[in-house]
Amino acid sequence: MTYYHGTSTACQVGDILLPPSDTQRLREDFRKKHLDSVFLTISLRSAEMYAKKACAYFGGTPIIYKATPMGTVVMNGIECICDKARIKGVVNT
Repeated sequence: MTYYHGTSTACQVGDILLPPSDTQRLREDFRKKHLDSVFLTISLRSAEMYAKKACAYFGGTPIIYKATPMGTVVMNGIECICDKARIKGVVNT
């Protein structure tokens, strides 16, 4: 299964995506749950939407990464909630 992470941050392949509790960066100011989790999706369309939202909040250019979830993994429909994730590549859309 392929997992995606849409954002505006220009990370590098091999980097680890960390949760907001570690990075102190959170687009969804209203979010009170899962602050110790990273969200991935199996939907490229959903990742594109999240990348655009990240750019509206943080600035920059939308980017979508292929990622591998690490630690505890919970699937919630098309979303994957995990402890952290490793960037495996960039999706060219």
